[in-house]
Amino acid sequence: MSQENVESMRRAIERFNRGGEDDALLADFYDSDAVFHSRADEPDTGVYRGRDAIRESMHMWHDTFDEFRFQVDEYIDAGEVLVMPGLISVRGRGSTAEVREPYMWLVNMRDGKVLEVHEYRTKEAREAAGLSG
Repeated sequence: MSQENVESMRRAIERFNRGGEDDALLADFYDSDAVFHSRADEPDTGVYRGRDAIRESMHMWHDTFDEFRFQVDEYIDAGEVLVMPGLISVRGRGSTAEVREPYMWLVNMRDGKVLEVHEYRTKEAREAAGLSG
């Protein structure tokens, strides 16, 4: 994984957290054939193939939550994949309660573009990336 890819992913997360730029975010950071695998225990679980499907999932998140943010604690270069432990922070429409939950993302990239994302719980992601602990 190149430093260029790490920096590209940092910018994508920052941009997503600002909100309202789904089309530009997808065009700038996702390959046209990108694939997003949502976490298996989520209500929206599934595989989203291509920018249009990923865009629809982003719209669903933004429609469901007043606030939806990714917090990435670290960007770990694991060779072919970028491992990103962190959490999501959400607040539902009309609610003052914030929910924060640990997540880990495995991201395959090439030339600064996201090719594939897998969402996991922390332990599952470490195992999938071949990392101990």
